[in-house]
Amino acid sequence: MNLIPMLAWWQWLIMVAVPPLIVMLYFLKLRRQPVQVPSTYLWKRTVEDLHVNSIWQRLRKNLLLLLQLIAAGLLILACLRPGFSGTTTLGNRSVFLIDNSASMQATDIKGSRLRAAKDKVLQMIDAMNSKDAAMVIAFSNVADVRQGFSSDRRRLRDAVESIQPTNRTTDLNEALRAAAGLANPGRTSQLDDLGDIQVAEAMPATLYVVSDGGFVPPPFQMGNLSPKFIPIGSKSVNNVAILAFTAERNLEKPEQVEAFARVRNFGDSPVTVTASLTLNEQLVDASEVKLEANGESGATFQLKDVTEGRLKIELELTDDFSIDNIAYAGLDPPRQLQVVLATPGNTPLETALNTPQAQSVATITTVSPDSLESPDVQQMAASGKIDLFIYDRCAPKAMPLSNTLFMGTVPPLEGWQAAPPAGPVFVIDINRQHPIMQYVNLRSVQIVEGTMLTTPPGATPLLRSDGGVLMAIAPRDAFQDAVLGMGLLRANADGSAAPNTDWYNKPSFPVFLLNSLEYLGGSVTTSGSKTVQPGEPAVLSLASRFDKVKVITPDKSDVLLDRSGTPQLIFNRTDAFGFYQVEPTDAQRTLQLFTVNLFSERESTLTTPEDIMLGEEQIKAVASQESVRREYWRWLLALALVVLTAEWIMYTRRIAV
Repeated sequence: MNLIPMLAWWQWLIMVAVPPLIVMLYFLKLRRQPVQVPSTYLWKRTVEDLHVNSIWQRLRKNLLLLLQLIAAGLLILACLRPGFSGTTTLGNRSVFLIDNSASMQATDIKGSRLRAAKDKVLQMIDAMNSKDAAMVIAFSNVADVRQGFSSDRRRLRDAVESIQPTNRTTDLNEALRAAAGLANPGRTSQLDDLGDIQVAEAMPATLYVVSDGGFVPPPFQMGNLSPKFIPIGSKSVNNVAILAFTAERNLEKPEQVEAFARVRNFGDSPVTVTASLTLNEQLVDASEVKLEANGESGATFQLKDVTEGRLKIELELTDDFSIDNIAYAGLDPPRQLQVVLATPGNTPLETALNTPQAQSVATITTVSPDSLESPDVQQMAASGKIDLFIYDRCAPKAMPLSNTLFMGTVPPLEGWQAAPPAGPVFVIDINRQHPIMQYVNLRSVQIVEGTMLTTPPGATPLLRSDGGVLMAIAPRDAFQDAVLGMGLLRANADGSAAPNTDWYNKPSFPVFLLNSLEYLGGSVTTSGSKTVQPGEPAVLSLASRFDKVKVITPDKSDVLLDRSGTPQLIFNRTDAFGFYQVEPTDAQRTLQLFTVNLFSERESTLTTPEDIMLGEEQIKAVASQESVRREYWRWLLALALVVLTAEWIMYTRRIAV
């Protein structure tokens, strides 16, 4: 309790003198004239009063004096304005968004940032009134509604305590959409039912974003939400992070591998760290990395006689965020694809497929269009053991049980149609987001003629020309068919072949073929295994003949993955850092290796901002609860009035006796 005196010093002297004056009144000796009476029985009250007013006599017990002193004491205490420093209570409805992304594992504050965030929310829940309601949502790159709107503080506390840290990145969009369910017209979650129900009208709520602010400002309209940002984390942080780690095979010497790591110092002081590299859990090399304040550098390692394996790099230091000090990279085992090329003769295409790079990943079998209906080719097409069929200016009567690449023709499937050849053709757009078209440039390629494609539903255009779609890819049950509406060669009037394009003389053509082998055939190029961030899906590059595979996770558990008639195998359980090994269900051999790494500059930047942007609104950082002073002098005055009233009633009743 603290006091704020409201009187001057001389006024306090007068106020403090009041209790002694009250006591002195009971000691005053009254001047009375002596009178003799035959008996004192009828003068009992007068005798008592005489004893009280005898100044040299001991003060006797008197309830009226006690009440008067109590009233005076209450008045004096009220003048001191006693009070307590407290916090404001929450509003009628509150939504707690608690960040449990990777950066909340930082230990720049006691315990961790997530522990501090949970403690602050627990304090706010304890300050709720009995009629207040709150919702608890944990968020990383996804939202997790831990508790719908409830007035039960025990349930809310249990929901907060149940939130666990994740390795995921931060994205506030989904959490805001969940929070806006009740505050804005739409859908909401009720007390005992977390399912969505329609509400008739908007119900405002206070939105508390409890986070370190490591997210991209979401384009979101608050509506009836009143946002408040409660920052978590210190302003001074010490963190060094690995932002990238790759392993590449030497094109000329596939047994040699070069590993490279990108390291950044997010602190304000220069540091020198040692980066240790292990291969299959054995230390193979170490490098000293010097980093300036807020600087960046790299570590390069050369490895010999390595065909496959698991690489891990670790920074030997202690900082505020340990999970970004380790990174993983895998080298997939060499694997030969079985590819069938059906062509009437195409020297540029056959030459490109006979390069050392293509031969290192695929065994090419060349057949003529006339032999497509032969028993041997039919058996290969129906066996499911061929990874990729390439049809150059020809097409089978029935589609094979594999992925396909058509060049200069279309597959015999409903939905695929080709317009009459026309030219010249100019490429105006390339879908570089698709793996087949990565690093492929056709801007300066000359095309004599091409056929514009009509694609089936679900197809993805890869190339667009001035006349329409020139290349597309479409799913076919568990397979995929890529169609290029032009051939490298075209037929002259006399039946001879003439160049249709100069693409095969450009560097991007062998890149296109290698991309096609990797994506459609499930091949592995000279680069290391793919890596994804925690929680992101991993698309597996496996041949279509593998309908079911098992994925061995970092904790050594097996997860069965079924293609289920889809062209791609997609693995979604990628929350743990480390290596994920893909094997066939009937054998113990590695088909593919992929890794999960944080590699997030935003998560590793631990500095907590002073404010955040939500939509077009700037939200300033506030404390978890605003401090207020709770004063009790009014209650003391009221109590003093009650005591004086009781004293007056007792006095008047006593006089009447």
